[in-house]
Amino acid sequence: MIISDPSVLIPEAATIDISEARWAAEYLSLMIEQLGAESSVSLVLMQARRELASLAKSSSATIIGPLRIAA
Repeated sequence: MIISDPSVLIPEAATIDISEARWAAEYLSLMIEQLGAESSVSLVLMQARRELASLAKSSSATIIGPLRIAA
């Protein structure tokens, strides 16, 4: 099969609503609280929460682009 339009192979960037990012950061905080700050899982969740909180600082309506989580 010959593809005449190669842009169909590139996935679309995710769009995240600011309210969803704030909700997810709050939910992660609750999970971290339940697990305890010393848990290794909590350390991963804290990083994810920091990423979401940094995205949610903007007052614009949507965030466009993939999430990047440093390992």
